This record gives sequence, C-alpha cells and structure tokens, in this order.
Amino acid sequence: MDNKRKPPTIADVAALAGVSAQTVSNFLTGRFKPRGQNLQRLQAAISELGYRPSAAARALRLKQTGIIAMLLEDDADPPEERIRHGWEPLHGMFLYGATQKARELGFYVTPVLTRQGGAEAEAVRLIGEGRADALICSTELMPEEQLERLQKIAGTERVPIAMLQESRKRDFICAVAAADEDGGEQAARHLAALGHRHVALMTVKPSWPGPVRRRAGFEAAARELGLAVEVWEADTYTVEAIRRLAVPGLARPDRPTAVFAVNDVIAVALMQQAIELRLTIPGDLSILGFNDLDVANYVRPALTTLRTPAAAMGARAVEVLVDAISGKPLVSTALLPIDFVARDSTGPVPGAPSGQGIAA
Repeated sequence: MDNKRKPPTIADVAALAGVSAQTVSNFLTGRFKPRGQNLQRLQAAISELGYRPSAAARALRLKQTGIIAMLLEDDADPPEERIRHGWEPLHGMFLYGATQKARELGFYVTPVLTRQGGAEAEAVRLIGEGRADALICSTELMPEEQLERLQKIAGTERVPIAMLQESRKRDFICAVAAADEDGGEQAARHLAALGHRHVALMTVKPSWPGPVRRRAGFEAAARELGLAVEVWEADTYTVEAIRRLAVPGLARPDRPTAVFAVNDVIAVALMQQAIELRLTIPGDLSILGFNDLDVANYVRPALTTLRTPAAAMGARAVEVLVDAISGKPLVSTALLPIDFVARDSTGPVPGAPSGQGIAA
C-alpha cells in the first residue's frame, strides 16, 4: 500500500477556503486578487496545505515556460579572467535579486552568458525559439540599431524585456535603473563640500549604461560648482590598464586632489597605485567609488562610495516582467534611489585649515 501523501490541488485549496476553484486559479495567476476575508482564508488555506502551483501544468495551460532568461554580457575568456577583462561586478547582485523574487512569484531565472556585443543576437535566438517568457538584459550600452531590432522581435513575439541600468524607453522594453545621474551629482557635491576644486573622473572606454550616466551627472554638477575636471579613461576594465593610466596623473606635482571613479573596482585599483606612489589617502588624495561592493568596506582606508541597489534592481525587473506576462501593461521605466556611503577614503582638500570642508 502506497502511503505517500498526494500533493494538494486547487480544488483542495478552494474547499478549505470556501471559494471557487476559479477564484483560486485567478489569484494564483494574478488575474484577480480577492479582498477582505476571502483573501485571508485563501492565503491561510494555501499556507496550511502547503500548496505549490505546478509549473508544468501552468506551462501547458498558458503556453508558458515559467522561465525568465537573464542575459549577462561577459567579455572574459577564459572564465577566471572575468574581473580583469570586463565582467560587470554587479551581475551577481542583479542575479541574486532576480532569482529570489522569481521564486516568490513561481518563476525561474536562467542566466545566459554572452560575449561583448552578442546580447542582441542571443536575445533574438531565445525569443525566436520560445525558450523564455521574458528577458532581463545586463549589457554594455547597446547601439540604437540593435535596440530597435530587439524591440521589434519583442513586440512581434509578445515577449517583454527589462534592460538593467538603461534609461532609454521602448515599447515592450522596460528600463530598470538606479538613479546614476543623481549619484554622480552627489559625488561632485561631496568633493566640493570638502574643499576640492581640481578633481579627476576615472572611467573606462567599454561603455556600460550606469557609468555613462554617473559621468554625466558628475560633470553637470561639477560645471555648476565650478570644479576643474580631468577625465582619465582607460582602454579596458583591467586593474593593469587602470593603474597604468593613473600613474602620470598621480605622479604630477599639480595632480588633482580628488578622484571620482565610476565603480569600486576602478577606485580600489587607484588606491593601490596611489599607495605605491607613497601618497596618503585621504591626506594627499581623496578617492570616491561607486556601487558599494563588498571590497569597499574591506580595503584600508575603507572606501567612500555610493550604493547601487543592484539586488533590488534584479527583483524589480522580475516584478514588472511577471506583471506583463500576466497581461498587465509593461512599466516603461523603474528608477531606484542611490545611497551615499561615507567611509574613510575622502577628506578635506590638502592644506585646508582644521575643520574646513566637512561634507553635509
């Protein structure tokens, strides 16, 4: 005799909650949300029975896969070179937030690594082969013509897409980003409040949407504040390229008194080079990063930075896509706030009187 307990069904939930099976189905698929006591009884019944929707049954009924594909652009080969050759440090945090939220909503997130410039072709393949109900893309700044082709197939196949760190609006494409321009402005105002007037901005030529907007926000605020800004732009996202470019600027007697790096990896590489040149941080040079990666709190001095809500961005992307899959209008943009994180790598401009230049 088989004593194995059968999993609860929608009919079991409906009977326990005192509602119809159709009400349960509508609630689970997001088509309708009961109110008041009906909602409380329904949630209690699902919890008591331990009911879990069948992904296979839903896929057959709704002609859906239950999968959201997440395209992560990665120019590293071999894989262990990711951090040195272009791996976006926020990818892991985006993926964590997306997978957690997807699990809550009854979906799965499948990561798909693509080479630099290959995200559009991979997205077209996934959509054309029906392998995912929606896509999340974390890529370098996509050229307009590629974005237009992506929009076209997304509209034709009715597959919604969320672009992380993007701000450009398109039908069937939602831009999910942090307030990077505001973060860049906060960085400029912080350095100005400390008395710095000659500063550098350190970036890299491979253009990711977030850093591009951080730079724009920083430069706009710097102009308003009357700061003199040097732009230091490395050829690649490698520690060696960043340090090599920084040497001439840091070794000059008339060097900038502060550097804003568009991400924490760049900032830490700058700190290493400054220390090798026997510069004290922040006594001789203030360094400000962006993203608040774990390493920012481990280096010494601890890195002053701005926190990107990367996990929340991944979760928000899943929320808007699941809403769109269930028939709701796709949100065009979702903008999340940036937080300033004051630590020890920024200080008053060298030579400032004691107590001058404390940031607000």
